[in-house]
Amino acid sequence: MRGAVAVDLGATSGRFAAGRLVDGRIEFEVVEQIPHSPLERNGRLEWDLDRIFGLTKRAAEYASAHFDRATLGIDSWGVDHGFLDQSGDLIGSPVCYRDESHARAYEKLKGHRPILYSLTGIQHQPFNTVNQLAARREEDPSLPERAARWLILPDLLGWLFTREANYELTQASTTQLLGLDNQWSAEAFKIAGWPVPDMAPSLPGGLGGYVADKVRLAHVGSHDTASAVCGFGALAPDQIFLNVGTWSLVGCVLNDPIATPEAEAANFTNERMTDGRVRFLRNVPGFYVVNRLHEELGIKESVPQWLGTAANETDDLIDLFAEDLFNPESMLAACSAQLKGTPPRSPAGWADLALQSLTHAIASQRESMERLTGRTFRSIRVGGGGSQSQAFCQSLADKSGLEVQAGPAEATVLGNLALQFRASGDINGQAEMDAIIARSATVKSYSAQA
Repeated sequence: MRGAVAVDLGATSGRFAAGRLVDGRIEFEVVEQIPHSPLERNGRLEWDLDRIFGLTKRAAEYASAHFDRATLGIDSWGVDHGFLDQSGDLIGSPVCYRDESHARAYEKLKGHRPILYSLTGIQHQPFNTVNQLAARREEDPSLPERAARWLILPDLLGWLFTREANYELTQASTTQLLGLDNQWSAEAFKIAGWPVPDMAPSLPGGLGGYVADKVRLAHVGSHDTASAVCGFGALAPDQIFLNVGTWSLVGCVLNDPIATPEAEAANFTNERMTDGRVRFLRNVPGFYVVNRLHEELGIKESVPQWLGTAANETDDLIDLFAEDLFNPESMLAACSAQLKGTPPRSPAGWADLALQSLTHAIASQRESMERLTGRTFRSIRVGGGGSQSQAFCQSLADKSGLEVQAGPAEATVLGNLALQFRASGDINGQAEMDAIIARSATVKSYSAQA
Protein backbone atom coordinates (compact mmCIF):
# COMPACT_ATOMS: atom_id res chain seq x y z
CA MET A 1 0.00 0.00 0.00
CA ARG A 2 1.32 3.43 -1.01
CA GLY A 3 1.34 6.14 1.65
CA ALA A 4 2.86 9.39 2.84
CA VAL A 5 3.69 10.70 6.30
CA ALA A 6 3.78 14.44 7.02
CA VAL A 7 5.84 15.80 9.90
CA ASP A 8 4.48 19.23 10.87
CA LEU A 9 6.52 21.13 13.45
CA GLY A 10 5.08 24.18 15.16
CA ALA A 11 6.81 26.45 17.64
CA THR A 12 5.02 24.82 20.61
CA SER A 13 4.19 21.32 19.39
CA GLY A 14 5.04 18.81 16.70
CA ARG A 15 3.04 16.00 15.15
CA PHE A 16 2.99 13.58 12.28
CA ALA A 17 0.10 12.40 10.14
CA ALA A 18 -0.24 9.39 7.85
CA GLY A 19 -2.02 9.87 4.54
CA ARG A 20 -3.34 7.83 1.64
CA LEU A 21 -4.71 8.76 -1.76
CA VAL A 22 -8.13 7.12 -1.99
CA ASP A 23 -10.63 7.64 -4.84
CA GLY A 24 -9.27 11.05 -5.76
CA ARG A 25 -9.13 12.31 -2.17
CA ILE A 26 -6.39 12.53 0.42
CA GLU A 27 -7.37 10.80 3.65
CA PHE A 28 -5.15 11.18 6.70
CA GLU A 29 -4.99 10.87 10.44
CA VAL A 30 -2.74 12.50 13.01
CA VAL A 31 -0.81 9.63 14.60
CA GLU A 32 1.23 11.40 17.27
CA GLN A 33 1.49 14.90 18.68
CA ILE A 34 3.94 16.09 21.32
CA PRO A 35 4.56 19.42 23.03
CA HIS A 36 8.01 20.89 22.76
CA SER A 37 9.64 24.13 23.81
CA PRO A 38 13.06 25.78 23.75
CA LEU A 39 15.45 25.21 26.61
CA GLU A 40 17.69 27.66 28.47
CA ARG A 41 21.16 26.28 27.75
CA ASN A 42 24.60 27.76 27.31
CA GLY A 43 23.24 31.21 28.02
CA ARG A 44 20.85 30.95 25.09
CA LEU A 45 17.37 29.76 24.23
CA GLU A 46 17.96 26.58 22.22
CA TRP A 47 15.64 24.03 20.64
CA ASP A 48 15.56 20.48 21.98
CA LEU A 49 16.69 18.90 18.72
CA ASP A 50 16.79 15.40 20.21
CA ARG A 51 13.07 15.65 20.99
CA ILE A 52 12.22 17.08 17.57
CA PHE A 53 14.34 14.55 15.67
CA GLY A 54 12.98 11.75 17.84
CA LEU A 55 9.46 12.55 16.64
CA THR A 56 10.68 12.68 13.04
CA LYS A 57 12.38 9.28 13.36
CA ARG A 58 9.21 7.76 14.79
CA ALA A 59 7.32 9.16 11.80
CA ALA A 60 9.77 7.48 9.41
CA GLU A 61 9.51 4.20 11.33
CA TYR A 62 5.70 4.42 11.22
CA ALA A 63 5.78 4.91 7.47
CA SER A 64 8.06 1.90 7.05
CA ALA A 65 5.87 -0.31 9.22
CA HIS A 66 2.50 0.64 7.71
CA PHE A 67 3.15 1.11 3.98
CA ASP A 68 4.75 -0.98 1.26
CA ARG A 69 6.14 2.20 -0.31
CA ALA A 70 6.10 5.64 1.28
CA THR A 71 7.54 9.12 1.50
CA LEU A 72 8.22 11.44 4.43
CA GLY A 73 7.80 15.22 4.18
CA ILE A 74 8.88 17.70 6.86
CA ASP A 75 7.65 21.24 7.40
CA SER A 76 8.24 23.71 10.22
CA TRP A 77 8.24 27.35 11.17
CA GLY A 78 10.83 29.48 9.36
CA VAL A 79 14.22 31.14 10.02
CA ASP A 80 15.73 28.75 12.63
CA HIS A 81 18.68 26.62 11.57
CA GLY A 82 21.67 24.54 12.64
CA PHE A 83 25.35 24.50 11.69
CA LEU A 84 27.41 21.61 10.32
CA ASP A 85 31.18 21.29 10.56
CA GLN A 86 33.52 20.13 7.81
CA SER A 87 32.70 16.50 8.65
CA GLY A 88 28.98 17.13 8.42
CA ASP A 89 28.41 16.89 12.15
CA LEU A 90 26.17 19.28 14.04
CA ILE A 91 27.77 22.22 15.82
CA GLY A 92 25.66 22.83 18.92
CA SER A 93 21.86 23.00 19.01
CA PRO A 94 19.69 25.30 16.87
CA VAL A 95 19.00 28.60 18.63
CA CYS A 96 15.34 29.60 19.07
CA TYR A 97 14.14 32.65 17.18
CA ARG A 98 12.92 34.17 20.47
CA ASP A 99 16.47 34.38 21.87
CA GLU A 100 17.26 37.94 22.94
CA SER A 101 20.54 38.01 21.00
CA HIS A 102 18.61 38.32 17.75
CA ALA A 103 16.94 41.55 18.84
CA ARG A 104 20.36 43.01 19.70
CA ALA A 105 21.73 42.06 16.26
CA TYR A 106 18.59 43.49 14.67
CA GLU A 107 19.31 46.87 16.25
CA LYS A 108 22.94 46.79 15.12
CA LEU A 109 21.81 46.17 11.53
CA LYS A 110 19.18 48.91 11.70
CA GLY A 111 20.93 51.06 9.10
CA HIS A 112 20.81 48.21 6.58
CA ARG A 113 17.05 47.67 6.73
CA PRO A 114 16.04 49.66 3.62
CA ILE A 115 18.63 47.93 1.42
CA LEU A 116 17.76 44.50 2.84
CA TYR A 117 14.10 45.05 1.97
CA SER A 118 14.89 46.27 -1.53
CA LEU A 119 17.09 43.20 -2.07
CA THR A 120 14.79 40.56 -0.58
CA GLY A 121 11.27 41.98 -0.11
CA ILE A 122 11.18 40.33 3.33
CA GLN A 123 9.62 42.12 6.29
CA HIS A 124 11.80 43.36 9.11
CA GLN A 125 11.69 41.03 12.10
CA PRO A 126 14.29 40.59 14.86
CA PHE A 127 14.31 36.83 14.33
CA ASN A 128 15.02 36.80 10.57
CA THR A 129 17.92 34.51 9.76
CA VAL A 130 20.05 37.43 8.61
CA ASN A 131 19.96 38.76 12.19
CA GLN A 132 20.50 35.30 13.67
CA LEU A 133 23.62 34.74 11.57
CA ALA A 134 24.93 38.16 12.58
CA ALA A 135 24.29 37.27 16.25
CA ARG A 136 26.16 33.96 15.97
CA ARG A 137 29.12 35.70 14.29
CA GLU A 138 29.16 38.30 17.07
CA GLU A 139 29.29 35.51 19.66
CA ASP A 140 31.91 33.48 17.79
CA PRO A 141 33.77 35.27 14.96
CA SER A 142 35.32 31.95 13.88
CA LEU A 143 31.98 30.24 13.26
CA PRO A 144 31.48 31.41 9.64
CA GLU A 145 34.77 29.68 8.77
CA ARG A 146 34.29 26.61 10.98
CA ALA A 147 30.78 25.89 9.73
CA ALA A 148 30.80 24.16 6.36
CA ARG A 149 27.16 25.09 5.98
CA TRP A 150 23.98 25.99 7.82
CA LEU A 151 20.63 24.36 7.11
CA ILE A 152 17.15 25.50 8.06
CA LEU A 153 15.36 23.07 10.39
CA PRO A 154 13.48 20.78 7.93
CA ASP A 155 16.54 20.51 5.68
CA LEU A 156 18.70 19.97 8.79
CA LEU A 157 16.46 17.07 9.85
CA GLY A 158 16.66 15.68 6.33
CA TRP A 159 20.47 15.86 6.53
CA LEU A 160 20.47 13.88 9.77
CA PHE A 161 18.67 11.08 7.89
CA THR A 162 20.32 11.16 4.46
CA ARG A 163 23.49 13.31 4.70
CA GLU A 164 22.12 15.16 1.66
CA ALA A 165 22.15 18.98 1.77
CA ASN A 166 19.21 21.02 0.49
CA TYR A 167 18.01 24.61 0.66
CA GLU A 168 14.27 24.46 0.00
CA LEU A 169 12.92 27.64 -1.61
CA THR A 170 9.95 28.43 0.64
CA GLN A 171 12.12 28.19 3.76
CA ALA A 172 14.98 30.09 2.11
CA SER A 173 12.56 32.94 1.45
CA THR A 174 11.95 33.47 5.18
CA THR A 175 15.61 34.24 5.89
CA GLN A 176 15.86 37.80 4.44
CA LEU A 177 18.83 36.46 2.50
CA LEU A 178 17.01 35.39 -0.69
CA GLY A 179 16.96 37.88 -3.56
CA LEU A 180 13.87 38.87 -5.51
CA ASP A 181 15.11 36.56 -8.30
CA ASN A 182 14.83 33.48 -6.01
CA GLN A 183 18.64 33.25 -5.74
CA TRP A 184 20.80 33.99 -2.70
CA SER A 185 21.64 37.68 -2.34
CA ALA A 186 25.42 38.13 -2.02
CA GLU A 187 24.91 41.64 -0.66
CA ALA A 188 22.54 40.42 2.08
CA PHE A 189 25.09 37.79 3.13
CA LYS A 190 27.80 40.46 3.21
CA ILE A 191 25.64 42.46 5.64
CA ALA A 192 25.26 39.37 7.84
CA GLY A 193 28.99 38.69 7.64
CA TRP A 194 28.60 35.18 6.23
CA PRO A 195 29.64 33.46 3.00
CA VAL A 196 26.99 32.68 0.41
CA PRO A 197 25.95 28.98 0.50
CA ASP A 198 27.47 26.81 -2.20
CA MET A 199 24.04 25.50 -3.22
CA ALA A 200 21.18 27.50 -4.73
CA PRO A 201 17.65 27.22 -3.28
CA SER A 202 15.45 24.66 -5.01
CA LEU A 203 11.73 24.33 -5.60
CA PRO A 204 9.94 21.58 -3.66
CA GLY A 205 8.69 18.54 -5.51
CA GLY A 206 11.67 16.21 -5.68
CA LEU A 207 12.63 13.07 -3.80
CA GLY A 208 15.72 12.61 -1.65
CA GLY A 209 17.35 9.58 -0.11
CA TYR A 210 15.87 6.93 2.15
CA VAL A 211 14.95 7.81 5.75
CA ALA A 212 13.83 4.27 6.61
CA ASP A 213 13.22 0.98 4.83
CA LYS A 214 10.95 1.66 1.81
CA VAL A 215 10.60 5.35 2.83
CA ARG A 216 12.14 8.23 0.85
CA LEU A 217 12.42 11.85 1.87
CA ALA A 218 10.11 14.11 -0.17
CA HIS A 219 11.01 17.79 -0.54
CA VAL A 220 7.73 19.52 0.25
CA GLY A 221 7.00 23.18 0.96
CA SER A 222 9.01 22.96 4.14
CA HIS A 223 7.87 26.32 5.47
CA ASP A 224 4.63 25.44 7.23
CA THR A 225 2.75 28.44 5.82
CA ALA A 226 3.77 27.49 2.29
CA SER A 227 2.35 23.99 2.83
CA ALA A 228 -0.77 25.54 4.38
CA VAL A 229 -1.41 27.81 1.40
CA CYS A 230 -0.84 24.81 -0.88
CA GLY A 231 -3.44 23.00 1.28
CA PHE A 232 -6.07 25.61 0.36
CA GLY A 233 -5.89 24.57 -3.28
CA ALA A 234 -6.49 27.19 -5.97
CA LEU A 235 -7.04 30.70 -4.54
CA ALA A 236 -8.82 33.44 -6.50
CA PRO A 237 -7.22 36.89 -6.96
CA ASP A 238 -9.93 38.43 -4.73
CA GLN A 239 -9.27 36.01 -1.85
CA ILE A 240 -7.18 36.72 1.22
CA PHE A 241 -5.58 33.68 2.81
CA LEU A 242 -5.12 33.38 6.55
CA ASN A 243 -3.35 30.58 8.36
CA VAL A 244 -3.92 30.88 12.10
CA GLY A 245 -1.72 29.26 14.68
CA THR A 246 0.98 30.61 16.98
CA TRP A 247 1.28 33.34 14.34
CA SER A 248 -1.41 34.62 11.98
CA LEU A 249 -0.18 34.82 8.40
CA VAL A 250 -2.51 36.99 6.34
CA GLY A 251 -1.94 37.72 2.68
CA CYS A 252 -2.65 36.93 -0.96
CA VAL A 253 -0.96 35.19 -3.88
CA LEU A 254 1.02 37.26 -6.41
CA ASN A 255 2.98 36.35 -9.51
CA ASP A 256 5.77 38.80 -8.67
CA PRO A 257 7.04 40.39 -5.44
CA ILE A 258 6.14 43.90 -4.32
CA ALA A 259 9.23 45.36 -2.67
CA THR A 260 8.38 49.04 -2.73
CA PRO A 261 9.04 51.53 0.09
CA GLU A 262 5.28 51.55 0.70
CA ALA A 263 5.22 47.77 1.19
CA GLU A 264 8.25 48.04 3.47
CA ALA A 265 6.56 50.73 5.58
CA ALA A 266 3.51 48.47 5.95
CA ASN A 267 5.87 45.60 6.88
CA PHE A 268 4.56 43.19 4.25
CA THR A 269 6.74 40.32 3.15
CA ASN A 270 7.26 38.41 -0.09
CA GLU A 271 7.73 34.76 0.83
CA ARG A 272 7.58 32.07 -1.82
CA MET A 273 4.88 29.60 -2.76
CA THR A 274 5.62 25.96 -3.47
CA ASP A 275 5.40 26.77 -7.21
CA GLY A 276 7.74 29.78 -6.96
CA ARG A 277 5.07 32.46 -6.91
CA VAL A 278 4.80 34.92 -4.03
CA ARG A 279 2.93 34.79 -0.74
CA PHE A 280 2.52 38.54 -0.14
CA LEU A 281 1.64 38.63 3.52
CA ARG A 282 1.85 40.27 6.91
CA ASN A 283 3.06 38.32 9.91
CA VAL A 284 0.48 39.15 12.60
CA PRO A 285 0.79 37.89 16.18
CA GLY A 286 -1.66 35.03 16.49
CA PHE A 287 -2.79 32.58 19.12
CA TYR A 288 0.47 32.87 21.05
CA VAL A 289 -0.97 35.68 23.17
CA VAL A 290 -4.35 33.94 23.41
CA ASN A 291 -2.75 30.66 24.47
CA ARG A 292 -0.59 32.34 27.08
CA LEU A 293 -3.64 34.10 28.59
CA HIS A 294 -5.59 30.82 28.52
CA GLU A 295 -2.75 29.10 30.40
CA GLU A 296 -2.23 31.83 33.02
CA LEU A 297 -5.95 32.06 33.74
CA GLY A 298 -6.03 28.32 34.38
CA ILE A 299 -8.92 27.72 31.98
CA LYS A 300 -9.90 24.03 31.91
CA GLU A 301 -11.87 24.06 28.66
CA SER A 302 -10.14 24.23 25.26
CA VAL A 303 -9.18 27.55 23.70
CA PRO A 304 -12.03 27.44 21.10
CA GLN A 305 -14.54 26.64 23.87
CA TRP A 306 -13.15 29.43 26.03
CA LEU A 307 -13.39 31.95 23.18
CA GLY A 308 -17.00 30.85 22.68
CA THR A 309 -17.80 32.17 26.18
CA ALA A 310 -16.59 35.70 25.32
CA ALA A 311 -18.53 38.45 27.11
CA ASN A 312 -17.69 42.12 26.66
CA GLU A 313 -16.34 43.85 29.77
CA THR A 314 -14.14 46.53 28.17
CA ASP A 315 -13.90 48.53 24.97
CA ASP A 316 -10.10 48.41 25.09
CA LEU A 317 -8.03 46.43 22.61
CA ILE A 318 -4.60 44.90 23.10
CA ASP A 319 -1.90 45.99 20.66
CA LEU A 320 -0.67 42.55 19.67
CA PHE A 321 2.28 44.06 17.79
CA ALA A 322 3.75 45.58 20.96
CA GLU A 323 7.25 44.31 21.73
CA ASP A 324 6.24 43.79 25.37
CA LEU A 325 4.06 40.84 24.27
CA PHE A 326 6.81 39.00 22.38
CA ASN A 327 7.88 36.82 25.33
CA PRO A 328 6.82 38.38 28.67
CA GLU A 329 7.15 36.67 32.02
CA SER A 330 3.42 37.25 32.59
CA MET A 331 1.13 37.76 29.60
CA LEU A 332 -1.73 38.85 31.89
CA ALA A 333 0.43 41.58 33.39
CA ALA A 334 1.77 42.70 30.00
CA CYS A 335 -1.72 42.94 28.49
CA SER A 336 -3.18 44.67 31.57
CA ALA A 337 -0.43 47.32 31.40
CA GLN A 338 -1.66 48.33 27.94
CA LEU A 339 -5.28 48.92 28.94
CA LYS A 340 -6.63 52.39 29.59
CA GLY A 341 -9.41 51.12 31.84
CA THR A 342 -9.88 48.26 34.28
CA PRO A 343 -8.77 44.80 33.09
CA PRO A 344 -11.52 42.20 32.56
CA ARG A 345 -12.91 40.74 35.77
CA SER A 346 -13.70 37.24 34.49
CA PRO A 347 -12.31 34.60 32.12
CA ALA A 348 -15.18 35.40 29.72
CA GLY A 349 -14.11 39.05 29.71
CA TRP A 350 -10.52 38.08 28.94
CA ALA A 351 -11.76 35.77 26.17
CA ASP A 352 -13.60 38.68 24.57
CA LEU A 353 -10.63 41.03 24.89
CA ALA A 354 -8.26 38.46 23.35
CA LEU A 355 -10.71 37.57 20.58
CA GLN A 356 -11.53 41.16 19.60
CA SER A 357 -7.88 42.19 19.67
CA LEU A 358 -6.82 39.29 17.47
CA THR A 359 -9.52 39.68 14.83
CA HIS A 360 -9.00 43.46 14.79
CA ALA A 361 -5.27 43.02 14.14
CA ILE A 362 -5.99 40.65 11.25
CA ALA A 363 -8.90 42.55 9.68
CA SER A 364 -6.97 45.81 9.75
CA GLN A 365 -4.54 44.39 7.17
CA ARG A 366 -7.18 44.41 4.44
CA GLU A 367 -6.89 48.13 3.70
CA SER A 368 -3.11 47.98 3.32
CA MET A 369 -3.30 44.90 1.09
CA GLU A 370 -5.82 46.51 -1.23
CA ARG A 371 -3.76 49.71 -1.44
CA LEU A 372 -0.49 47.89 -2.11
CA THR A 373 -1.82 45.33 -4.61
CA GLY A 374 -4.55 47.37 -6.32
CA ARG A 375 -6.99 44.52 -5.72
CA THR A 376 -10.42 44.43 -4.08
CA PHE A 377 -10.86 41.48 -1.76
CA ARG A 378 -14.20 39.76 -1.19
CA SER A 379 -13.45 36.79 1.05
CA ILE A 380 -10.94 35.38 3.52
CA ARG A 381 -9.92 31.72 3.39
CA VAL A 382 -8.93 30.57 6.88
CA GLY A 383 -6.92 27.47 7.75
CA GLY A 384 -5.10 26.23 10.81
CA GLY A 385 -6.36 25.70 14.33
CA GLY A 386 -8.13 29.05 14.46
CA SER A 387 -10.51 27.97 11.71
CA GLN A 388 -12.13 25.57 14.18
CA SER A 389 -13.29 28.40 16.43
CA GLN A 390 -16.73 29.62 15.41
CA ALA A 391 -16.32 32.64 17.69
CA PHE A 392 -13.06 33.59 15.96
CA CYS A 393 -14.41 33.13 12.41
CA GLN A 394 -17.62 35.08 13.11
CA SER A 395 -15.71 37.90 14.79
CA LEU A 396 -13.32 38.06 11.83
CA ALA A 397 -16.24 38.25 9.38
CA ASP A 398 -17.81 41.05 11.43
CA LYS A 399 -14.56 43.00 11.76
CA SER A 400 -13.52 42.67 8.10
CA GLY A 401 -16.94 42.84 6.45
CA LEU A 402 -15.86 39.92 4.25
CA GLU A 403 -17.12 36.37 3.89
CA VAL A 404 -14.94 34.00 5.89
CA GLN A 405 -14.45 30.53 4.42
CA ALA A 406 -13.05 28.35 7.19
CA GLY A 407 -11.18 25.15 6.48
CA PRO A 408 -9.40 22.93 6.26
CA ALA A 409 -8.19 23.09 9.84
CA GLU A 410 -5.28 20.84 8.84
CA ALA A 411 -4.33 22.85 5.75
CA THR A 412 -0.61 22.44 6.46
CA VAL A 413 -0.79 18.65 6.70
CA LEU A 414 -3.00 18.44 3.61
CA GLY A 415 -0.59 20.59 1.58
CA ASN A 416 2.41 18.63 2.80
CA LEU A 417 0.81 15.30 1.85
CA ALA A 418 -0.42 16.57 -1.53
CA LEU A 419 3.09 17.66 -2.47
CA GLN A 420 4.45 14.26 -1.43
CA PHE A 421 1.98 12.44 -3.67
CA ARG A 422 2.90 14.78 -6.50
CA ALA A 423 6.63 14.24 -5.93
CA SER A 424 6.15 10.47 -6.04
CA GLY A 425 4.18 10.66 -9.30
CA ASP A 426 0.76 9.75 -7.87
CA ILE A 427 -0.56 13.24 -8.72
CA ASN A 428 0.18 14.77 -12.12
CA GLY A 429 0.51 18.53 -12.18
CA GLN A 430 -0.84 21.55 -10.33
CA ALA A 431 -4.41 21.37 -11.67
CA GLU A 432 -4.92 17.77 -10.58
CA MET A 433 -3.39 18.52 -7.18
CA ASP A 434 -5.71 21.51 -6.64
CA ALA A 435 -8.75 19.40 -7.61
CA ILE A 436 -7.76 16.62 -5.19
CA ILE A 437 -7.20 19.13 -2.39
CA ALA A 438 -10.64 20.66 -3.03
CA ARG A 439 -12.28 17.24 -2.74
CA SER A 440 -10.33 16.52 0.45
CA ALA A 441 -11.27 19.68 2.38
CA THR A 442 -14.37 20.70 4.35
CA VAL A 443 -15.15 24.42 4.25
CA LYS A 444 -17.67 26.38 6.36
CA SER A 445 -18.74 29.93 5.48
CA TYR A 446 -19.42 32.88 7.82
CA SER A 447 -21.01 36.17 6.76
CA ALA A 448 -20.75 39.51 8.55
CA GLN A 449 -23.65 40.15 10.90
CA ALA A 450 -25.15 43.60 11.18
